[in-house]
Amino acid sequence: MLNLQIRDIAIFDDLVRYRFLDRKQVQRLHFPEDATGRACRRRMHELVAAGYVDRLSLLYAHPIAGSPAAVFQLSRKGYQYLADHHDDERLRVVPTESVLPHLLQHWLALSETHIMLDKAISLQSAVTLNGWVNEYDIVNKSEQSPEKRYCLYTLIRENPRLVCAPDAGFLLSAGEHSRVYYVEQDRATSGVQQLASGKTKGYAAMFENGLHKRHFSDATLPAFRVLLITTSKKRRDNIRAAIKTKPGANLWWFASTDDLSPETFLTAPVWSVCGDDEAHPIIRKVEG
Repeated sequence: MLNLQIRDIAIFDDLVRYRFLDRKQVQRLHFPEDATGRACRRRMHELVAAGYVDRLSLLYAHPIAGSPAAVFQLSRKGYQYLADHHDDERLRVVPTESVLPHLLQHWLALSETHIMLDKAISLQSAVTLNGWVNEYDIVNKSEQSPEKRYCLYTLIRENPRLVCAPDAGFLLSAGEHSRVYYVEQDRATSGVQQLASGKTKGYAAMFENGLHKRHFSDATLPAFRVLLITTSKKRRDNIRAAIKTKPGANLWWFASTDDLSPETFLTAPVWSVCGDDEAHPIIRKVEG
């Protein structure tokens, strides 16, 4: 029987928080002293063998990186252990189904954005992060009736069908005000025009009907923002140009992964908007 360590519990907590992590992400978060990754690989192998963690494989890997990388998610046994450890019954009903293998790269990119935001929050004290929800997470986890639970994925109307399906959403609070942010993690797997046409109508309708309050009832500011993070500056500018003439264009902010880091995510002018040609920070002034 495997004796669980304090670090193992922290790994479990992060697999709940981020859902999917690859070995390099786990190593960076929990084995910073492990330069070769050997200790991280060994411990994750032990946690998988003990049934606390599920190991998934990417369908492909970078040509110079060798075999497809391991991807980890918490197993049902891991969730049950955490439910007992934290005395949190909500963890017993968290879905543990995996995603299709070809979507894992997208989820890992989203996890990286979440990790970056968490680090950015830790570097200052004026702004707090009040909840992060992935697309298919249950928003109202405290609701006991299954039929009353809902996700970020929102059916706005049935005919003609219109949905809004953010990759993630979170709430930032500063002083007395809180704003909702939705995340669109773009990996350049679809055309620019297809993305612009397929995403903007849903968000525009969400704004018109105030449906973001359904996801984050503590929001005080009426307008939410959609943060689109893509793979290059050129694609960022092309998407911005395509969305500029679409409904709700003023809701969208655009950034390239080249410009994002924990130090720049919140406070540096790295976000482009449709309203003008100047880049903006998410938070204009942060003290502390």
